[in-house]
Amino acid sequence: PFGHAVLRRSFAGEDWSGYNRLSFWVYPTLPGFNTISMLVMFHNDGKEKLPGRLPTRGAYNYAILKPDQWNHVVWEIPHLTRDKVTGVEFIYRLQGNEPGAATTVCYDFDHLELQKVEADHYEGWNVAPGRIAFSHTGYRLGGSKTAIASDLPAESFKLLEADSGKTVLDKPIRTVETRLGKFQVMDFTAVREPGTYVIQAGDVTTRPFRIGDDIWKRTIHKTLNFFYCERCGFAVPGVHKVCHADWQVAHGDQKITINGGWHDAGDLSQFIVNTPECAAAMFSLAEKLQAEDPALAKRLIEEARWGLDWVLKTRFGDGFRANWSVMDYWTDGVLGTPDDTVSKATNWPVGNYMAAAAEALAARVLKDTDPALAAKCLQTARDDWKSVEGKNHSDLLYVSFKASAAMELFHTTGEQKYADRAIELADGILDCQQREVTDWTVPLAGFFYARPGSKRAFLCDTIIGREQAPIVVLAKLCTAFPNHPNWMKWYSAVVLHSEYLKTLATLTAPYNMFPAGVYWLKMKRSDSEQYSRQVRNGIRLNEDYYLRMLPANGKRNSRGNNGPILSQARAALTAAHLRDDPKLADLCERQLQWVVGRNPFVQSIMYGEGYDYAPQYTATSGNMVGSHCVGIQTCLDRDLPYWPTSNCYTYKEVWVHPAGHWLRLMRDMVGPVDAKDAKPVELVVSQEPAGDGCITIRAKLEGTGHVRLAIRTHNLKVDQPEQEVALEAGKQQTLTWTARVLSTKEPWVAVIVPNGNLSEKRELVGGLPH
Repeated sequence: PFGHAVLRRSFAGEDWSGYNRLSFWVYPTLPGFNTISMLVMFHNDGKEKLPGRLPTRGAYNYAILKPDQWNHVVWEIPHLTRDKVTGVEFIYRLQGNEPGAATTVCYDFDHLELQKVEADHYEGWNVAPGRIAFSHTGYRLGGSKTAIASDLPAESFKLLEADSGKTVLDKPIRTVETRLGKFQVMDFTAVREPGTYVIQAGDVTTRPFRIGDDIWKRTIHKTLNFFYCERCGFAVPGVHKVCHADWQVAHGDQKITINGGWHDAGDLSQFIVNTPECAAAMFSLAEKLQAEDPALAKRLIEEARWGLDWVLKTRFGDGFRANWSVMDYWTDGVLGTPDDTVSKATNWPVGNYMAAAAEALAARVLKDTDPALAAKCLQTARDDWKSVEGKNHSDLLYVSFKASAAMELFHTTGEQKYADRAIELADGILDCQQREVTDWTVPLAGFFYARPGSKRAFLCDTIIGREQAPIVVLAKLCTAFPNHPNWMKWYSAVVLHSEYLKTLATLTAPYNMFPAGVYWLKMKRSDSEQYSRQVRNGIRLNEDYYLRMLPANGKRNSRGNNGPILSQARAALTAAHLRDDPKLADLCERQLQWVVGRNPFVQSIMYGEGYDYAPQYTATSGNMVGSHCVGIQTCLDRDLPYWPTSNCYTYKEVWVHPAGHWLRLMRDMVGPVDAKDAKPVELVVSQEPAGDGCITIRAKLEGTGHVRLAIRTHNLKVDQPEQEVALEAGKQQTLTWTARVLSTKEPWVAVIVPNGNLSEKRELVGGLPH
């Protein structure tokens, strides 16, 4: 915002193609600064002009430096065109200074060198040469356990105890060919003994990792550390002093000081969709952990309250509040000086819905420990809901968040009016879903469009993932109202979407990372030409639709896929618990594993977790243990994972958005979905074609006592939905239904419920795309 100080070393169009690393030394003198950030920029004037308009190519590299000492900085540049190099720039961005910090700063530079090294793998689906991609955090006992390689000269692998070196498993490496290429898969799912292990294949050995049911818990502590370091208006030791006391939001002639909450990203801005969502994730996880880990639950509530305070203080009470406030510099904290920032309050329905949901949840969690604050939260939630209740939108994002807020208010108050509103809004969600199987090259069903009648898929062209929003609402309705007439509509919508996610995951095997989704080629955009090129590099579905593995962004600098994959993981895990489907839960865990090392670059991209995590773009707060960045990006118009060593926004920028998704996922990962235990009455269901558009559904029962089976269906007609049977010990009995498929274009779903107990339900699905 205040300009740059630049040192440039110019070159006369030199060819550096034989070198791939820059090395230099820098001594920063910035008294009073907690974080010292410096930008290095690469210039080329040959067949590719660099740095270009945006930093996604990787010609920008930010380094965090230690003060008052020589720092050795190296930057691998094999990803950059180096045929006609004209300069290297060292840049200090003037981003203000905290009270007490120097107003004059100095950098000394020395010993700029060109070097040639064995560079890190930076693009493609293949695993880094000579490496094994594995989950650095570890694997759940009951989940699948695989590691991946591309070029190991070995035919078998061993799983060894890390401490003793004892061989636990010796097994052949399986070679698989998928649409992404040829891979070597090491499967050790059979190992179910908790412990710390390493994988050895030939002369390649991984770092140690854990197998156990609590492997993800330590990432909760680290993520909370990230939020603590991102606190605004709070003195964080070693990061910053009390900050931004001169940051305000205006509404008419009223102003509110809005420091507080968490800085959203590598800059210092705040967006209403992030703070309440992240606070709600913490409150929700604390609610789950209060009995089994009260200390962690207390810490979660402590951090959540910091975000909650900001949500409460930055509103004017009439629907207007601080929604998007931009800040990319430190200020003097004194009102009335030139560095003050004032944003404009707006009445944005989504912001108020998300705030109301977080406030209602907080009221429920805090009611016993802080009844006064709980009462304030509940009243504020009612007011925020009421302030936008009359604003109706058909957009799926609006409808989903509005329904979610209604359900949180219902769960907290028990008032039926909120439930009735959520049930009404659910019809709008269902109207957005693609229920029929498409006739595309990859047949699909179950995904959502942006609004009823739209041809644009829901949010696939953004790095801010919200895929979970409609599924979470529908699942909450299913759980809260098991006997509602619309239950099967809600349930089948969740089933179809989760089956869609299963299909998508097969396209990125063996990683099984969730692809970005379906793109409509004809969407009107200011950068439609570049957007179309990116979309066409995906899988062609038909002349209008393509499927991208990673998000398409046109000319925008917004690249990275942590938000999309983690939001889809939330949708998958929500469906897994509703459907009692361990395979879905396992797919969710694959997304977590992608983040912590089971990716082509064998790097954990959560700072401080696992191994080989790279510096992240955090120019104002420094590197923070537990920070989550925007995620692995793409280069230019390609649809390939791209992860250069260059450190820049947005792909390596720390964001609280994916961190919030991570914490919300942890709520269900601490209680993994496993196969059903044995029950007094064993029920096995099956289906087979019966001809003439009909199917036969059979329910085989064993046990004792009277059992009433009810069948609930979507896209099926059953003449006798309820049947009864008296079971005798040791004697199997079978009940049969003949069902007619109503539409052959759409999948059907049947749920068989014994004695009205949905926790014992069994499910059948047919007509799915293949």
